[in-house]
Amino acid sequence: MNRWITLCACILVLLAIPFAVTAALVGDGNATMTPGNQTGNQTGNETGNMTVAGYIAQDQNLTRLARALNVTGLYDTLNTGGPYTVFAPNNEAFNALGNVTVNQLFNETTNLTTVLQYHVVEGEYTSANLTSMAGNQTDNQTSGGVLGVLSGLLGGGNQTGNATENMTRNQTGNMTTLKTLTGENLNITVSDGQIMVENANVTMKDINTTNGVIHIIDRVLMPPGLNLTTTGNQTTAGYQTGMTGNTTMA
Repeated sequence: MNRWITLCACILVLLAIPFAVTAALVGDGNATMTPGNQTGNQTGNETGNMTVAGYIAQDQNLTRLARALNVTGLYDTLNTGGPYTVFAPNNEAFNALGNVTVNQLFNETTNLTTVLQYHVVEGEYTSANLTSMAGNQTDNQTSGGVLGVLSGLLGGGNQTGNATENMTRNQTGNMTTLKTLTGENLNITVSDGQIMVENANVTMKDINTTNGVIHIIDRVLMPPGLNLTTTGNQTTAGYQTGMTGNTTMA
């Protein structure tokens, strides 16, 4: 009898071993997954909690812009106010201006402040907002132009004039404007999903922060009428920035 009981006990122990191993493996799997989930959430929250200025300060492609914000004191503005839409020139955009112009800008904080403010718009405009605004303007302007042509064909006006107006409106109808902190307007055009700010391309869009949105651009925008007192008449990335001389930079 005792031998029978001992044999049954051994069988039960052997049957229980696979269940114990499975439970242990499941437990280890859950323990491994938990830190991974926590890390992912933490990273997302850290990015979401950045201000406009905070994001620019940590982006290695925006180090020159970050320095400019500190030099002019605009870091505090973009760190506390808002919401803002910032068209942020990357390092390559500053490099395209040439060292002479960049150094001159950083030595003239009034002009540098004006340049930076020309890249900032009050309010939050995502790429979807900009596309919608440009698209609505296209519809309205195209409609008006077509009516003008029809009116001309029916004798209600100058046919040539109306046809020309219609062509012009169609060509520029995908543009909208935004007023910057300088009071000047920026022309925003959208074509086949590509957004341009004046003659700068948006290379990265919709970087959302706690007090606005950032769109990275590949050129430094110069406000109309800005006069930099750098020596030499430099054409830098398509802008006139000097007084006398004939230095040209690609």
